[in-house]
Amino acid sequence: MPTPSSSPLPVLVTRPASQAEEICPELEALGCEVIRQPLLKIEAVAETPKTKSQFMDIDLFDAVIAISRNAAEMGLSTMDQYWPLGEINISGPLGIDWIAIGPVTAEVMRTQGLDAKMPASQFDSEGALAMPELQNVAGKKILIWRGVGGRETLASTLRERGAKVVYAELYQRLIPQYNDDEWQQALVLKPLLLVSSGQGLEALAAQQPKIAESVRGIIAPSSRVAEMAKSLGFIKIQIASSARDADMLNAVKNWIATSP
Repeated sequence: MPTPSSSPLPVLVTRPASQAEEICPELEALGCEVIRQPLLKIEAVAETPKTKSQFMDIDLFDAVIAISRNAAEMGLSTMDQYWPLGEINISGPLGIDWIAIGPVTAEVMRTQGLDAKMPASQFDSEGALAMPELQNVAGKKILIWRGVGGRETLASTLRERGAKVVYAELYQRLIPQYNDDEWQQALVLKPLLLVSSGQGLEALAAQQPKIAESVRGIIAPSSRVAEMAKSLGFIKIQIASSARDADMLNAVKNWIATSP
């Protein structure tokens, strides 16, 4: 931990603004100087007839996979219009395997009473594909809650295994654009960078291609994002157990404890 005479550790928080409200005060309690620069803005997309049909008939699916916290929150909100959570079985519509990509997403689903399962350790598409629930899926119908666009690994592999996979695209990611002065102000202290997703890191690198030279290191939420960071030239990389606030904070604590 920093001594009273040491300078506060500057930390650049890039989470969407709505998801940074809890972690920022906790970082400040650790003695960090928090710099907020949201790199993604999450915006719901209008419901389409296809999406409405998917949710009205959600009990016809064998599995529902939520790709992210945003997907889980918006999927549950939409589902509540057609399957009020207070009026159905605690596990939701009967016969569905509820699957979350990681602990943040699982927590959202479990808070609403769904028995959400998640990968044992690797919290991404590859980790989900290793789950027992997604091995013998030939002939099964699977609905994936996600944002517009994104990786195709999960759906394509499940289709190769014989599943019928469809998407419910519930939100879009908008990227705020910052000018040179705003970036200079955010990076002047050469902060420690916190990113909570690969999309956030990609958005940052698009605006600051030499970001690795402008920060003292990066806290990544997964091995996959850490590999992305390496490809961008990062050398000092701390991998958190997940993107959850508690895990990111623990990674910052480890950084403070091990950095000179």
